[in-house]
Amino acid sequence: MARRRTSTEGRVSLFPFMSILACLIGILTLLISVSMMIKQNEREGYTEEELERAKKNDQLVRTEQKVRQENIKLKERLEKEKKTVAELQHLKEKKAALTLKLSELNKAKGMTDAQLQKVVENLKIETQRLKAEHPKLQKRIDELLAELKKRKIKPKENDSVVIRPPGVGRNIPRNLFFVECNSTGIVIRDKGNANIVVSTAAIPTNSKFAQFCNKVKGTRDSMVLFLVRRSGNTSYLWAAGIAETKFEVKNSKLPVPRDGEIDLSRFTR
Repeated sequence: MARRRTSTEGRVSLFPFMSILACLIGILTLLISVSMMIKQNEREGYTEEELERAKKNDQLVRTEQKVRQENIKLKERLEKEKKTVAELQHLKEKKAALTLKLSELNKAKGMTDAQLQKVVENLKIETQRLKAEHPKLQKRIDELLAELKKRKIKPKENDSVVIRPPGVGRNIPRNLFFVECNSTGIVIRDKGNANIVVSTAAIPTNSKFAQFCNKVKGTRDSMVLFLVRRSGNTSYLWAAGIAETKFEVKNSKLPVPRDGEIDLSRFTR
């Protein structure tokens, strides 16, 4: 008997798909091989020096990126530190102002309302002038520090300036009171008391200077001797003018020839 033919109807042949896939794999393999050969040829075309330069360039690029990141971090840190310093300076100024107000309030016991109001007004004026003068003082400090650094000068210890009394024949009062005038203001050198520093802007309204002038005025045969440093002419004009016009205090001046701690031992009788 003859065999029956197997029916192929209803089956799907995978031969075309497999042939296409095999061709595609072959083409991709060929492309990869050609690409690798091209790169190998390019690399072989470079000298060792060029390859070393390429490596160094790659390192420099990475280092530059790292430095930029560190620079950004340092800038952020610097901004934070600047804010902190500014806040500390503001707190110091506020503390100084509050201390001054507290000392004035302690002295205000027994004053009338009008006197207290006058003290408050003077404090407000003095505070405004101090704020306006602070940038100038800071600028002057920075200039002096820069000059010292430029000259490489170290401050000498015990380098004092001996102030000599005026010559014989001049009518000198028996009781002398001393005020140092410098670039930032005045220093009241009251015997038996700590030196009192007053800025130039605060001289007209400062209660300490007013008390000092009243003390001199109430002392018989007295005079204020202003010790004027080379950069203290402005503060001298303010202080001497107020002492003479407002308090009618007799005064004179002596120039301080150079920088250094002032020595008044020659005036001791």
